[in-house]
Amino acid sequence: MKTSQKRGPPRLNFWSILAVAAPLGLMPKAPGTFGSLAGIPVGLAFYHYGHMLGVRWNVSGTLVQIGLLTLLGLLSWWAIDKTEKFWGTHDDGRIVIDEVLGQAIPLSLMPADWKWIALAFVLFRFFDIVKPGPIGWADRELPGAWGTMIDDVIAGIFTWAVLALAQTLGLVL
Repeated sequence: MKTSQKRGPPRLNFWSILAVAAPLGLMPKAPGTFGSLAGIPVGLAFYHYGHMLGVRWNVSGTLVQIGLLTLLGLLSWWAIDKTEKFWGTHDDGRIVIDEVLGQAIPLSLMPADWKWIALAFVLFRFFDIVKPGPIGWADRELPGAWGTMIDDVIAGIFTWAVLALAQTLGLVL
């Protein structure tokens, strides 16, 4: 549920610059798509660092990746909360750090291959736009920064689940 009314450039502070993944959320067209594109290198970095640090610390790389995603999630929630209060809005379309987080989820947990990256991008955008089931519920019903962010987290988890199933069934080379 979007309640913002864009009346020119927004007021910016540290948190809102982070929330709009400056300058991506300020793009005149498709800021969510640009935010999703920014999630690709973030997810790939988490994938690689998760494996590297997991080996170094003798723990599962997946645990490290989930830890990195959790840290990004907390930072995203904080930036969204501060920005929505600063702007007096909810789920403003210029806030795209939630798309960065949502797109990073499947890419942090799947092979770093161009086919997986392309599929993850397309699937995430589909789930983020169509908002089936719990994604739409979270978007409509959750208040504040949680409502802005959790639908994208669920869309990222759905994307990962579809890709994991496709990988398990050998549907993607």
